Amino acid sequence: MSSNIHSWIDGHLALRQRAYETRGGIELEDGARWPRTTGADVVAIAALVDHPVRTHGTPGILRRWRAALLDLQREALHAPHDTYALNRSFWSTLETVVVFLDDLAITPPDPEIWDALLDELNTYRNVGPSGDGPIAHFDNIKTYDDLYNAQLKLLKQKRGTDSLDQPSGFSGGLRDIPRTTNADVLQLATYWATQLSDVKEVWGHDAVVARWTPVMADVDKLAKPGKPEDAYAKNNEFWRELQQVAIHVAVSDEAPSKWSMVVDSVKDSIVHLPDTLSTAATKTAEAIGDVAHGAGKIVGEVGKGLFSGIGAPVLIGAGLLGLFLISRGRGHEHTEA
Repeated sequence: MSSNIHSWIDGHLALRQRAYETRGGIELEDGARWPRTTGADVVAIAALVDHPVRTHGTPGILRRWRAALLDLQREALHAPHDTYALNRSFWSTLETVVVFLDDLAITPPDPEIWDALLDELNTYRNVGPSGDGPIAHFDNIKTYDDLYNAQLKLLKQKRGTDSLDQPSGFSGGLRDIPRTTNADVLQLATYWATQLSDVKEVWGHDAVVARWTPVMADVDKLAKPGKPEDAYAKNNEFWRELQQVAIHVAVSDEAPSKWSMVVDSVKDSIVHLPDTLSTAATKTAEAIGDVAHGAGKIVGEVGKGLFSGIGAPVLIGAGLLGLFLISRGRGHEHTEA
Protein backbone atom coordinates (compact mmCIF):
# COMPACT_ATOMS: atom_id res chain seq x y z
CA MET A 1 0.00 0.00 0.00
CA SER A 2 2.78 2.45 0.89
CA SER A 3 4.30 1.96 -2.57
CA ASN A 4 1.57 4.30 -3.80
CA ILE A 5 2.33 6.97 -1.19
CA HIS A 6 4.58 9.69 -2.59
CA SER A 7 3.25 12.69 -0.70
CA TRP A 8 1.52 13.72 2.52
CA ILE A 9 -1.79 13.87 0.68
CA ASP A 10 -1.29 10.32 -0.61
CA GLY A 11 -0.63 9.15 2.94
CA HIS A 12 -3.67 10.98 4.28
CA LEU A 13 -5.93 9.43 1.64
CA ALA A 14 -4.52 5.95 2.29
CA LEU A 15 -5.07 6.25 6.05
CA ARG A 16 -8.56 7.66 5.55
CA GLN A 17 -9.56 4.87 3.17
CA ARG A 18 -8.19 2.17 5.45
CA ALA A 19 -10.03 3.71 8.40
CA TYR A 20 -13.31 3.64 6.48
CA GLU A 21 -12.77 -0.01 5.61
CA THR A 22 -11.97 -1.20 9.13
CA ARG A 23 -13.52 1.36 11.51
CA GLY A 24 -16.53 2.43 9.49
CA GLY A 25 -17.62 5.99 8.93
CA ILE A 26 -20.27 8.63 9.49
CA GLU A 27 -21.99 10.43 6.61
CA LEU A 28 -24.41 13.36 6.86
CA GLU A 29 -27.18 14.31 4.46
CA ASP A 30 -25.06 17.17 3.10
CA GLY A 31 -22.41 14.67 2.01
CA ALA A 32 -19.91 15.34 4.79
CA ARG A 33 -18.26 12.13 5.94
CA TRP A 34 -15.38 11.03 8.15
CA PRO A 35 -13.94 7.76 9.58
CA ARG A 36 -14.85 6.42 13.03
CA THR A 37 -11.23 6.19 14.15
CA THR A 38 -10.35 5.43 17.78
CA GLY A 39 -8.48 7.58 20.25
CA ALA A 40 -5.36 5.47 19.73
CA ASP A 41 -5.64 5.87 15.96
CA VAL A 42 -5.79 9.66 15.98
CA VAL A 43 -3.00 10.06 18.57
CA ALA A 44 -0.64 7.95 16.45
CA ILE A 45 -1.52 9.86 13.28
CA ALA A 46 -1.04 13.17 15.11
CA ALA A 47 2.41 12.08 16.30
CA LEU A 48 3.36 11.34 12.71
CA VAL A 49 2.63 14.84 11.44
CA ASP A 50 3.29 16.93 14.55
CA HIS A 51 6.99 17.66 14.15
CA PRO A 52 6.88 18.85 10.52
CA VAL A 53 3.79 20.96 11.27
CA ARG A 54 5.43 22.75 14.17
CA THR A 55 8.70 23.13 12.28
CA HIS A 56 7.18 24.66 9.14
CA GLY A 57 3.69 25.80 10.12
CA THR A 58 2.44 29.34 9.67
CA PRO A 59 0.72 31.04 12.65
CA GLY A 60 -2.70 30.11 11.28
CA ILE A 61 -1.80 26.46 10.75
CA LEU A 62 -0.18 26.26 14.17
CA ARG A 63 -3.23 27.71 15.93
CA ARG A 64 -5.45 25.11 14.31
CA TRP A 65 -3.03 22.27 15.03
CA ARG A 66 -2.61 23.23 18.67
CA ALA A 67 -6.38 23.29 19.05
CA ALA A 68 -6.47 19.75 17.63
CA LEU A 69 -3.82 18.63 20.13
CA LEU A 70 -5.80 20.10 23.02
CA ASP A 71 -8.78 18.08 21.82
CA LEU A 72 -6.62 14.94 21.78
CA GLN A 73 -5.47 15.58 25.32
CA ARG A 74 -9.02 16.07 26.54
CA GLU A 75 -10.74 13.26 24.63
CA ALA A 76 -8.40 10.72 23.02
CA LEU A 77 -5.81 10.04 25.73
CA HIS A 78 -8.42 8.87 28.21
CA ALA A 79 -10.29 6.51 25.88
CA PRO A 80 -7.81 4.96 23.41
CA HIS A 81 -10.14 2.13 22.34
CA ASP A 82 -13.28 4.23 22.01
CA THR A 83 -14.36 6.01 18.85
CA TYR A 84 -12.82 9.47 19.06
CA ALA A 85 -15.59 11.98 19.75
CA LEU A 86 -14.03 14.74 17.60
CA ASN A 87 -13.19 12.71 14.50
CA ARG A 88 -14.85 15.18 12.14
CA SER A 89 -12.73 18.08 13.36
CA PHE A 90 -9.54 15.99 13.48
CA TRP A 91 -9.80 14.68 9.93
CA SER A 92 -10.66 18.14 8.62
CA THR A 93 -7.62 19.62 10.34
CA LEU A 94 -5.44 16.78 9.13
CA GLU A 95 -6.50 17.40 5.54
CA THR A 96 -5.57 21.09 5.84
CA VAL A 97 -2.21 20.19 7.38
CA VAL A 98 -1.15 17.64 4.74
CA VAL A 99 -2.08 20.00 1.90
CA PHE A 100 0.06 22.66 3.57
CA LEU A 101 3.02 20.29 3.97
CA ASP A 102 2.84 19.23 0.33
CA ASP A 103 2.63 22.88 -0.78
CA LEU A 104 5.95 23.42 0.98
CA ALA A 105 7.37 20.18 -0.52
CA ILE A 106 8.10 18.75 2.94
CA THR A 107 9.39 15.18 2.59
CA PRO A 108 6.81 12.65 3.89
CA PRO A 109 7.72 9.73 6.20
CA ASP A 110 9.39 6.58 4.96
CA PRO A 111 7.19 3.77 3.58
CA GLU A 112 7.77 1.62 6.68
CA ILE A 113 6.01 4.20 8.84
CA TRP A 114 2.98 4.40 6.58
CA ASP A 115 2.89 0.59 6.49
CA ALA A 116 2.89 0.38 10.29
CA LEU A 117 0.03 2.83 10.64
CA LEU A 118 -1.98 1.25 7.86
CA ASP A 119 -1.46 -2.17 9.40
CA GLU A 120 -2.65 -0.93 12.79
CA LEU A 121 -5.77 0.56 11.18
CA ASN A 122 -6.33 -2.84 9.59
CA THR A 123 -6.45 -4.49 13.01
CA TYR A 124 -9.85 -5.40 14.41
CA ARG A 125 -9.78 -5.25 18.19
CA ASN A 126 -11.62 -8.39 19.22
CA VAL A 127 -10.29 -8.49 22.74
CA GLY A 128 -11.31 -10.28 25.90
CA PRO A 129 -12.01 -13.89 26.89
CA SER A 130 -13.61 -16.12 24.28
CA GLY A 131 -15.42 -18.23 26.89
CA ASP A 132 -16.50 -18.32 30.50
CA GLY A 133 -13.27 -19.56 32.05
CA PRO A 134 -13.31 -21.69 35.21
CA ILE A 135 -15.47 -21.34 38.33
CA ALA A 136 -18.72 -19.99 36.83
CA HIS A 137 -20.47 -18.17 34.01
CA PHE A 138 -20.51 -14.38 34.33
CA ASP A 139 -22.60 -11.94 32.33
CA ASN A 140 -21.18 -8.79 30.73
CA ILE A 141 -17.56 -9.95 30.71
CA LYS A 142 -15.72 -7.99 28.03
CA THR A 143 -12.07 -8.07 29.14
CA TYR A 144 -9.78 -10.34 31.11
CA ASP A 145 -9.73 -7.97 34.04
CA ASP A 146 -13.54 -8.09 34.08
CA LEU A 147 -13.25 -11.86 34.38
CA TYR A 148 -10.66 -11.71 37.17
CA ASN A 149 -12.73 -9.23 39.18
CA ALA A 150 -15.83 -11.38 38.77
CA GLN A 151 -13.97 -14.50 39.91
CA LEU A 152 -12.52 -12.67 42.90
CA LYS A 153 -15.91 -11.29 43.97
CA LEU A 154 -17.68 -14.63 43.60
CA LEU A 155 -15.09 -16.59 45.57
CA LYS A 156 -14.99 -13.99 48.34
CA GLN A 157 -18.74 -14.41 48.73
CA LYS A 158 -18.72 -18.18 48.35
CA ARG A 159 -15.68 -19.08 50.48
CA GLY A 160 -15.34 -16.13 52.85
CA THR A 161 -12.17 -14.13 53.36
CA ASP A 162 -9.25 -13.61 55.72
CA SER A 163 -7.74 -10.16 56.27
CA LEU A 164 -4.05 -10.79 55.62
CA ASP A 165 -1.00 -8.59 55.41
CA GLN A 166 1.42 -8.89 52.50
CA PRO A 167 3.85 -11.83 52.72
CA SER A 168 7.58 -11.26 52.42
CA GLY A 169 8.47 -10.32 48.86
CA PHE A 170 4.95 -9.16 47.98
CA SER A 171 3.23 -5.78 47.98
CA GLY A 172 -0.27 -4.45 48.49
CA GLY A 173 -0.58 -4.26 52.26
CA LEU A 174 -3.58 -5.64 54.12
CA ARG A 175 -6.13 -7.38 51.89
CA ASP A 176 -9.20 -9.57 52.15
CA ILE A 177 -8.03 -12.86 50.64
CA PRO A 178 -10.56 -15.53 49.60
CA ARG A 179 -10.39 -18.85 51.46
CA THR A 180 -10.28 -20.71 48.17
CA THR A 181 -9.95 -24.47 48.15
CA ASN A 182 -7.32 -26.62 46.49
CA ALA A 183 -9.85 -27.40 43.76
CA ASP A 184 -10.58 -23.69 43.19
CA VAL A 185 -6.90 -22.82 42.96
CA LEU A 186 -6.13 -25.65 40.55
CA GLN A 187 -8.86 -24.47 38.19
CA LEU A 188 -7.80 -20.84 38.38
CA ALA A 189 -4.07 -21.58 38.07
CA THR A 190 -4.58 -23.79 35.03
CA TYR A 191 -6.79 -21.24 33.29
CA TRP A 192 -4.63 -18.18 33.91
CA ALA A 193 -1.36 -20.00 33.16
CA THR A 194 -2.81 -20.88 29.75
CA GLN A 195 -3.86 -17.28 29.09
CA LEU A 196 -0.42 -16.01 30.09
CA SER A 197 1.32 -18.44 27.75
CA ASP A 198 -1.01 -17.66 24.83
CA VAL A 199 -1.14 -13.86 25.00
CA LYS A 200 1.31 -11.85 22.89
CA GLU A 201 4.48 -10.80 24.68
CA VAL A 202 4.68 -7.12 25.51
CA TRP A 203 6.86 -5.16 27.91
CA GLY A 204 7.07 -6.78 31.33
CA HIS A 205 6.14 -10.28 30.17
CA ASP A 206 9.33 -11.97 31.37
CA ALA A 207 9.06 -10.37 34.82
CA VAL A 208 5.47 -11.55 35.26
CA VAL A 209 6.39 -15.09 34.16
CA ALA A 210 9.35 -15.12 36.53
CA ARG A 211 7.13 -14.29 39.53
CA TRP A 212 4.31 -16.61 38.43
CA THR A 213 6.55 -19.67 37.96
CA PRO A 214 7.20 -20.33 41.71
CA VAL A 215 3.49 -19.75 42.41
CA MET A 216 2.65 -22.51 39.94
CA ALA A 217 5.30 -24.71 41.54
CA ASP A 218 3.54 -24.24 44.89
CA VAL A 219 0.21 -25.14 43.32
CA ASP A 220 1.71 -28.35 41.94
CA LYS A 221 3.30 -29.16 45.30
CA LEU A 222 0.44 -28.26 47.62
CA ALA A 223 -2.89 -28.10 45.80
CA LYS A 224 -2.62 -31.12 43.52
CA PRO A 225 -2.00 -33.74 46.24
CA GLY A 226 -4.25 -31.98 48.78
CA LYS A 227 -7.90 -32.72 49.45
CA PRO A 228 -10.00 -30.78 46.92
CA GLU A 229 -12.27 -29.29 49.61
CA ASP A 230 -9.46 -28.11 51.91
CA ALA A 231 -8.37 -24.46 51.94
CA TYR A 232 -5.25 -23.88 49.85
CA ALA A 233 -2.24 -23.29 52.09
CA LYS A 234 -0.88 -20.30 50.14
CA ASN A 235 -4.00 -18.36 49.22
CA ASN A 236 -2.37 -15.09 50.27
CA GLU A 237 0.54 -15.46 47.86
CA PHE A 238 -1.60 -16.99 45.13
CA TRP A 239 -4.19 -14.22 44.93
CA ARG A 240 -1.65 -11.41 45.05
CA GLU A 241 0.32 -12.86 42.16
CA LEU A 242 -2.78 -13.90 40.25
CA GLN A 243 -3.82 -10.23 40.22
CA GLN A 244 -0.58 -9.31 38.43
CA VAL A 245 -1.03 -12.12 35.91
CA ALA A 246 -4.61 -11.02 35.20
CA ILE A 247 -3.53 -7.39 34.75
CA HIS A 248 -0.76 -8.41 32.39
CA VAL A 249 -3.00 -10.70 30.35
CA ALA A 250 -5.59 -7.91 30.03
CA VAL A 251 -2.95 -5.37 29.02
CA SER A 252 -1.28 -7.72 26.52
CA ASP A 253 -4.63 -8.75 25.04
CA GLU A 254 -5.57 -5.13 24.37
CA ALA A 255 -2.13 -3.79 23.44
CA PRO A 256 -1.68 -2.55 19.86
CA SER A 257 0.19 -5.03 17.72
CA LYS A 258 2.48 -2.88 15.59
CA TRP A 259 3.25 0.25 17.58
CA SER A 260 6.87 -0.54 18.45
CA MET A 261 8.01 0.26 14.91
CA VAL A 262 5.92 3.41 14.85
CA VAL A 263 7.32 4.61 18.18
CA ASP A 264 10.90 4.09 17.01
CA SER A 265 10.24 5.79 13.69
CA VAL A 266 8.50 8.90 15.00
CA LYS A 267 10.17 9.33 18.38
CA ASP A 268 11.61 12.74 17.44
CA SER A 269 8.08 13.95 16.83
CA ILE A 270 6.90 12.41 20.09
CA VAL A 271 9.67 14.04 22.11
CA HIS A 272 8.81 17.50 20.82
CA LEU A 273 5.07 17.43 21.19
CA PRO A 274 3.67 20.63 22.72
CA ASP A 275 3.52 20.98 26.47
CA THR A 276 -0.16 20.06 26.60
CA LEU A 277 0.51 16.50 25.48
CA SER A 278 4.02 16.21 26.88
CA THR A 279 2.77 17.07 30.36
CA ALA A 280 -0.02 14.52 30.12
CA ALA A 281 2.42 11.88 28.93
CA THR A 282 4.93 12.70 31.66
CA LYS A 283 2.25 12.25 34.31
CA THR A 284 1.31 8.97 32.70
CA ALA A 285 4.92 7.80 32.71
CA GLU A 286 5.19 8.70 36.41
CA ALA A 287 1.97 6.85 37.14
CA ILE A 288 3.27 3.83 35.25
CA GLY A 289 6.26 3.81 37.58
CA ASP A 290 4.00 4.01 40.63
CA VAL A 291 1.78 1.19 39.42
CA ALA A 292 4.79 -0.88 38.42
CA HIS A 293 6.20 -0.54 41.93
CA GLY A 294 2.91 -1.38 43.59
CA ALA A 295 2.14 -4.23 41.24
CA GLY A 296 5.36 -6.15 41.60
CA LYS A 297 7.21 -4.14 38.93
CA ILE A 298 4.97 -5.57 36.25
CA VAL A 299 6.24 -3.23 33.57
CA GLY A 300 9.82 -4.21 34.26
CA GLU A 301 12.32 -2.35 32.16
CA VAL A 302 9.96 0.07 30.42
CA GLY A 303 11.20 3.06 32.41
CA LYS A 304 14.84 2.26 31.66
CA GLY A 305 14.31 1.33 28.03
CA LEU A 306 11.95 2.96 25.59
CA PHE A 307 10.90 5.76 27.94
CA SER A 308 14.45 6.89 28.68
CA GLY A 309 15.20 6.99 24.96
CA ILE A 310 12.34 9.25 23.95
CA GLY A 311 11.58 11.35 26.99
CA ALA A 312 7.88 11.93 27.55
CA PRO A 313 6.10 9.93 24.85
CA VAL A 314 2.56 10.35 23.68
CA LEU A 315 0.42 7.39 24.64
CA ILE A 316 1.39 5.08 21.82
CA GLY A 317 3.53 1.99 22.06
CA ALA A 318 4.78 1.71 25.63
CA GLY A 319 2.63 4.70 26.55
CA LEU A 320 -0.62 3.05 25.57
CA LEU A 321 0.54 -0.05 27.40
CA GLY A 322 1.01 2.16 30.42
CA LEU A 323 -2.44 3.64 30.09
CA PHE A 324 -3.97 0.16 29.98
CA LEU A 325 -1.88 -0.90 32.96
CA ILE A 326 -2.92 2.12 35.00
CA SER A 327 -6.62 1.64 34.31
CA ARG A 328 -6.45 -2.10 34.94
CA GLY A 329 -4.38 -1.71 38.11
CA ARG A 330 -6.71 0.91 39.54
CA GLY A 331 -9.71 -1.23 38.66
CA HIS A 332 -8.34 -4.12 40.65
CA GLU A 333 -7.40 -1.87 43.57
CA HIS A 334 -10.95 -0.56 43.71
CA THR A 335 -12.34 -4.07 43.66
CA GLU A 336 -10.14 -5.22 46.52
CA ALA A 337 -10.55 -2.10 48.63
